[in-house]
Amino acid sequence: MRLFIALALTLSLALACARASEATQRTCSPPSHEPPPLQLEDDLSQAVSLNKGYGGGVFSVTHGRFGVWWQDASGSLKKNGDLMTPDATFETASISKTFTAAVILLLAEEGALELDQPIGQLLPAELTQGLLVIDGRDFGAEISVRQLLNHTSGLPDYWTDPPFLEPGVNAFLKAYLNDPNRFWQPSEILAYVRDLNPIAAPGQKWHYSDSGYVLAGLIIEQITAKPLHQVYRSRLFEPLGMANTWLQWREAPVGSHPRSHRYENDWDMYDKRHNSADWAGGGLASNAQDLTIFLRALAGKELFTQPASQKVMQTWVATGIPDIEYGLGLFRILLDDNLGELWGHDGYGNAWMYYWPEQDVSFTGTLNQAENDWWPVVEAAIVQISEIMASDPCLSTRAHFFPFLAREDADN
Repeated sequence: MRLFIALALTLSLALACARASEATQRTCSPPSHEPPPLQLEDDLSQAVSLNKGYGGGVFSVTHGRFGVWWQDASGSLKKNGDLMTPDATFETASISKTFTAAVILLLAEEGALELDQPIGQLLPAELTQGLLVIDGRDFGAEISVRQLLNHTSGLPDYWTDPPFLEPGVNAFLKAYLNDPNRFWQPSEILAYVRDLNPIAAPGQKWHYSDSGYVLAGLIIEQITAKPLHQVYRSRLFEPLGMANTWLQWREAPVGSHPRSHRYENDWDMYDKRHNSADWAGGGLASNAQDLTIFLRALAGKELFTQPASQKVMQTWVATGIPDIEYGLGLFRILLDDNLGELWGHDGYGNAWMYYWPEQDVSFTGTLNQAENDWWPVVEAAIVQISEIMASDPCLSTRAHFFPFLAREDADN
């Protein structure tokens, strides 16, 4: 009897949902029109104007059903140079971490490594020894692959952490600044990490650390027996059709689009050989369109062969920053007013690559200036899109996938 009642209730619920869905689909599906255009020109121009000529910006907004919703450029490719174009390439900086994490997960799917495997089992002892010594105990080889990717390794960051030789400048950064023509090998960077103050034992604290991604890149090379740039290309760029993305200083630039310059205040970071120190954690150049391709593949669950990989990548840990969490090579930003979340990454120079699952919208672009802030531009887009979706619920992703929810929105 209980089984019969349960089946009856289940059938009734299914019929009710089907009727609600059918009623809404008559008015909402398929969409009879495209969304109104976004008006973001002033927001992008205002942000780029803060660069004072040192860095141009691009911004692309793409919707899963409607395609490119808005994209434009502002400023110039470089100081006193040609005008910036929407398809111009730029240095993505730490957005590269998402690509490195994706390759690690692909290798994990193949059984080449395990995320909770100690890195001492994957790398030669000379690479891990002395990296994280606390009270006389060397934790370097005990750090797990997962901890490298989600910044809980306890490793200090080779760019920013003490001890400092002068205010804010450690020994690595001083060597980096003193020789713009130096080519940096990963092992040379790790030598400086050994002299930095440790953060914590593995797994005890979140601390953003590029040092962990140097090790992640070395693990990829060790397992595949190929240079990192070749692995990116064979496993990500070529399968996804990313024709305008490359690893700087390890391979020649690709594509025919103009290349823009990234600045720190008035200092031109472009074409400086010492930026080879940005490798697995920040060495990629790309454009807004290629970043959208990658982000869409990740959001559409087209990148991995196993659904669990997507979940693992989005297993979030607290960062100590309000409304911001971190997964494996991904930030998660919790939005106000019940608007949902963004996940993705941004990088030094104010490049960004974020996905808004609640609206199936992706945001990619750059301001090419380290002393600026990308968030107001993306926030302006979020506000406009929210207003558009509120005024026309049939355009919403909620209407597409959950039509009975869109009917509730319209009724309210």
